[in-house]
Formats: sequence, C-alpha cells, structure tokens
Amino acid sequence: MPEKPQLIYSDISLLYVEDEAATREQVSRVLSSRGYRLTTAENGEQGLERFREQSPDIVLTDIMMPRLNGLEMSRAIREISSDTQIACMTAFNDASYLIDAIDIGVNQFVLKPVEFTRLFTALDRCQEMVELRKRQQILEAENLRAKKIEAIAILAGGMAHDFNNLLQVILGYVSLARMNAEPGSKTESLLAIAEGASDSAKELGVRLLTFAKGGEAFMKPAEPGPIIRKSVEDELPPAMSIKTVIDVPDDLPRIMLDVDKIRQVFVNLITNACEAMPNGGLLHVLAEPVSLSITNSLGLQPGNYLHILFEDNGTGIPPENLPKVFDPYFTTKEMGCQKGMGLGLALCHSIIKHHQGHIHAESKPGKGTGIHIYLPVYQSNE
Repeated sequence: MPEKPQLIYSDISLLYVEDEAATREQVSRVLSSRGYRLTTAENGEQGLERFREQSPDIVLTDIMMPRLNGLEMSRAIREISSDTQIACMTAFNDASYLIDAIDIGVNQFVLKPVEFTRLFTALDRCQEMVELRKRQQILEAENLRAKKIEAIAILAGGMAHDFNNLLQVILGYVSLARMNAEPGSKTESLLAIAEGASDSAKELGVRLLTFAKGGEAFMKPAEPGPIIRKSVEDELPPAMSIKTVIDVPDDLPRIMLDVDKIRQVFVNLITNACEAMPNGGLLHVLAEPVSLSITNSLGLQPGNYLHILFEDNGTGIPPENLPKVFDPYFTTKEMGCQKGMGLGLALCHSIIKHHQGHIHAESKPGKGTGIHIYLPVYQSNE
C-alpha cells in the first residue's frame, strides 16, 4: 500500500543560480522533470533578490559568477536564513574554496561538469533535511497546541462538572414550575423559554466534558464507510443546494472507534462546510487506506491508516486564522446561544486525538477548505 503524499508537504521549492545560459537551460529542464518548484537566476545579485522574494527550501548555485559569486551570495543567504539548504556547483576542487564554503554554511558540493547522478544525490540529501525540518516544525506546533489544549481541558473538565450539577438544580425547578403554571399563560411561555435555554446549557456542558476527556469512549472495531455516508445523508438532505461527491469504497479496513463520537466529528465538519457555502457549492468526501512511514510529516506512528477528507469549495480560511482553527473558543462566527460556541473543531481535535489519530486543515481563501483525518487501522489479533 503506497504512502500518499500530503498536499502541504509534497513540493520543494528550489532556486537555481547559474550564469551560463546553456548549462542553466539543461539543468533546469532536468530539475523541473523531477517535480521541483523551480525558480532560476542568471547571477548572484539576481539570485539573492529572488531568494528574498521567495524564500526557497533549497538553493543550487554555481560559484564562479560575475557581479556576485556563489559564495558571496551564499554568505548573504545565511545571514537571512539558517534553515535553507545550499548546494554549490563548481569546477574548482581547491581546498580553500571548500573551506570557505563550509565556513559559510554550504551543505552540499557538486563538481562540474555536472554528473546528474551526483547532482540528484546532493539534492536528495538537501531535500531530506528540508523535510526533516518541516516535520520538526509540525511536531513542535502540534506539541504546543496539545499542551495548550490539555491545560484548558483540565480547567474545562472541572468547571463542566460543577456547571452541570448547578444546572440540574435549575433545570429541575424550572421544569417543576412549568408543570404547575397555567397552560398557555405568559408565565408558562417564559418558563418554556428558560427550559429550552437550560437544555442548551446542558448540551454545552456535555460538549465541555467531551472536549476535556474526548468523551466516555465506547471503542469497538467498526466499518467506517457506512458511518461516513450516513453522516452525509443526514446532514445534507436532497433539498439543499450543495452537491456531493462521495469517494468512499465499500471495502475500507475496519477502524477501532467510538461510533457516536466519530459521527459527531463528521457532523461538525459537514456543518462547517455547509456554513462556508451559503449559496451552494460542492462537498467532496473521500476515504482511502494509506500507509505512513517512519518519516511521515504528521507525527504519527508508522503503519496503516484510514485517510478521510472533507473538502468544500466555499469561502476558505484566511492564512492568519488557519493555525488557530483547532484552538478552543477560537471562532469567527456570530456570537449567541447557538452560534459561536467555538468548540466545534476543538472537539473534533480532542476526539481524533483520543482515537490515536491526526487532524489538520488546509485552505485557500476564496477556493475552499479541506479537513484531513488519519485514523489507525484496526489490527486483529486473530
């Protein structure tokens, strides 16, 4: 089962700086064919300008160039970024050049005339370091989010217990008073409103407990396909102006899960997608088995997983908000009794984490949003 590339980590940006036009054209064709997101420059000054504009992951440069040579450009790049991988190509194997390059922070060397096998080896090493750095950044961000959520969850859990105990008293007396009120009277009507608000508050208490502990887990091996399809059918009746594309095969592997909690995740994500498409649109739901290696970018243990995607073509999420969408009480919705509780995606995050899985969002403003979920495949001992 091949490992599926993750969209946000699948491409590497590369700046290639070479003053010889024929060499630049030849090498550029080969680099583009290997899938690099390529930018070229004709000299060191232009290369430095392109670097400042684009911040590429890898810089591949000739050393001997007019105006600003490759080592001078590399030194300037190192003052801007310590993370960028730099590979130098040169026809000189003089030790002084190599020492200077190492002192500057050049990561790889390729001798001219270029042998593409050696060039690919050098760039593969650079790419490994780029991907390692990205994985570290993702894990650091995930660990920071987990610590933040854990701290808030401890507080929320304690408050929810006390809140529910007090609410039971209020709800009991409101219900009792309503039973004794004259049917159809203004008093009975007002008590009905109070009872409804108390029920909403009770639901909020349940959501707080779910966020704090992931809910009381009733885990069992289950077929995910019917759960996904039923969630979409229930939340998107035919009368709605949202079209769906459901790529959910019948032969998906079983998952160890709490059916009710996972359904709650799916319903939350479908609801969010609908709200992002108030004038109609397309909801794409995909489920597929994937195999993650030890070098996966998600912070998950290597093994077999089910990848589930909910993708809409709605309004999208602004880049400055994307890192915060799973934070508790972060919301851009209207505040009120029902809207703007700010727990929807935080609940999803908590539930998925309690299933030993991973959830993340990708979005482009005006293009839409995709929520990716990874859940470990059930491994039977039989």
